[in-house]
Formats: sequence, structure tokens, C-alpha cells
Amino acid sequence: MATTTRTGSQRALPWAVLAASVLQAAAPIVPFAGAGETPAGSGTDLRIEPAGYAFSIWSLIYLLSIVYAVVVVTKRTTGTAAPARLQRDLLGGYLGAALWIAVSAADISWATALVLVVMTVLLVDAVLVVARPVSADDGPGWVTVLARVTVGIYAAWVTVAVFLNLASAAAAYLDAADPDALGWQLAVLVVTVLVALAITAKVGASTPTYALTLLWAFVGVLVTAWRGSTVLVALSVATLAAVLAVQAFALTRR
Repeated sequence: MATTTRTGSQRALPWAVLAASVLQAAAPIVPFAGAGETPAGSGTDLRIEPAGYAFSIWSLIYLLSIVYAVVVVTKRTTGTAAPARLQRDLLGGYLGAALWIAVSAADISWATALVLVVMTVLLVDAVLVVARPVSADDGPGWVTVLARVTVGIYAAWVTVAVFLNLASAAAAYLDAADPDALGWQLAVLVVTVLVALAITAKVGASTPTYALTLLWAFVGVLVTAWRGSTVLVALSVATLAAVLAVQAFALTRR
């Protein structure tokens, strides 16, 4: 009986992930229809935020998430050595994304940051899973590539987003976190970069989309900073160079 139940839950999990991937893609309809703030309009504006165009990457994330979920359901493989763990991570991440849209619409900064922290933990674990070596028994190679592309992009974007959301929440609730003051925001950006580089070093050899997405995000920061702060411009350029260097180092260890 226990074996039957476990097998049934394993079969249901990919369908649950597919449903959650559709839900997270549909969730933005609510705020964009006028029911509350959009994610871009909620929270406190910071000087270290990427330019607005950079957030268009969410459309790619939603599309890839659905495509990959459909592939997993139809091919019955995740292309990884730990399918159940990956599927649980993605299920939690996708449901978290839908919830994140809801709390963003309500413009509750601390709640959006908390939800994004949980999402980031799950999706970083997911990228560690997809970055692992695979065997022929783990499914077709193209499914593995799709998994790494999808999860790499998503994990990198939330790695950056979570620190910005935490900083935005701090600016909303703490008098010391002045949204116009650059010093503390530079510190947040440095921490973000260090965490992102550490993950890049770990997964970059097999999942280069993680580093590519970091470049997309930090170019967005550079665009925002271009006419505002020489220090922020310099830090953004140094960050881009560091991401490229760490990614190159990761590839040499393949």
C-alpha cells in the first residue's frame, strides 16, 4: 500500500508542477487588470534596481517553465538524476511566484520579500540539482539541456531579485535605509554579487544560463546607474567582469 501511494504521488507531481507553472504565468493578469499594484509599481524604488526593460525576462521564465513542465509530463523524465527533488523545488517555486504576485498587488513589502526568500532557496536548490552530472538513464540529452536552461535563468533572476526585494522592504520600514542614500545600497549590491558569483562557480560549468542571466540583470543595473552615480557604474562594470571571469573559470573545470 505504501509503495502504491508513493508511486501515485510521484506520477501526480509532474502534473502539479505543470498546473503551478500555468498559475504563475496567469497570476500577473490580476494586478495588470487593475486589481492592486503591479510588481514593478509596488515596493520602494531603489538606485540599484535594473532598468525597467530587464524585467521582461519574466515572460521568458514563464514560457520556459510551462514548456519544460509539458515535456516532463509527456516524456516522463526531468533529464536529471534527482527528479522528485527537482519537481518539489519547482512546485514550491512556481506556487511562490503566484503568491508573490498576490502580495505585490497588496503592496506589502515585507511579505513580498519573505515569499521571494523561500522561492530563492527552492530555485537555487533546483539549479544545483540540474547542474549535476547525468547518465543515459536520466533521459534524453535535450531534456537535460532544457532543464538547465529553464532553471538556470529562473534561479539567477531570483538570486538578484531577492536582495533587491529585501532592500526595498528595508527602505519601506527602516528610517536608516534611505532610498536616496547610495552607501547601504552599494553594500546590498556587493552581497548580491558575492552570492551570485559563488553559485556561478558551482553550476556555471554545466548551466551557463545562470551566468548569462546575471549579466542581463547587472547590465540593467548599469543602465539605471549610467547618468546617476560614477561609483555605481564602476561597481556594475566590475560585477559584469567578475561574472564573466567566474563563468570562464567554471568552464575550465569541466
